[in-house]
Amino acid sequence: MEEKKSSFATVCIVLGVVALCTSFIPFFNNLSFAIAIMGIICAIVSLIKKASIKKSIVGIIICIVACVAVVNAQKSLSDSLNEVTGNLDGSNTEEILKNYVDVTLGNFEVIDGEYITETKLPVTVKNKSSEQKSFDIQIEAVDSEGNRITEGYIYANDLSAGQSQVFNVFEYVESAKLELMKNATFNIVEVSMY
Repeated sequence: MEEKKSSFATVCIVLGVVALCTSFIPFFNNLSFAIAIMGIICAIVSLIKKASIKKSIVGIIICIVACVAVVNAQKSLSDSLNEVTGNLDGSNTEEILKNYVDVTLGNFEVIDGEYITETKLPVTVKNKSSEQKSFDIQIEAVDSEGNRITEGYIYANDLSAGQSQVFNVFEYVESAKLELMKNATFNIVEVSMY
C-alpha cells in the first residue's frame, strides 16, 4: 500500500531544522521556540491525515529537540548573566552578609528639640567585596515581645571595594511609636546585592 504524501510533514522537518539551527542564538531563540511549536502542529496535522507518517515523526523529534535546546540555551544564558553581574536577592541574605557586606547597626538616638523630636538609627554599610556593588537593606524594629513596630530601608548605591558609608534610618517616627522605639531591638531582615 502506497503511503499518502503530505506537504505538512515536509514543512514540519524544515521548521524543525530551522528552529534547531537557531536555538542557540540568544534572544532570537524565542522565535526558534515558536517555529518549533509550529512544526509540531504541522506534523500533527500530517498524522491526522495519515500521510507521510515517517516524515511527521522525524519532524516531531527534531522540533522537540529544538524546544529542549532553546530552554537549555536560555537557562545557560540566564545563569551566566547572574554570575557575571553577581546579583543576589534577599533569599541569599546570609551569603551576602558573610561574603560581600558588613552592616553595623548603631544605637537609636532621640534628640528632643524645642519644637521637634529628631530620631535616627545610624547604620554603617561596608562593601567587603573587591568590586563596586550596590545593596538594598531592610531593617526592622521589634518590641520586647517580638512584634514588629516598623521597618526601614537603606539603599547603598555604587559602593566601591572596601568603601564604608553611614546611613540614618528611622528618622521620622510617629509620636505614638516613639516610646516603643526607644526600647526596640533592631534586626537586619533582608539584604539584596546588585
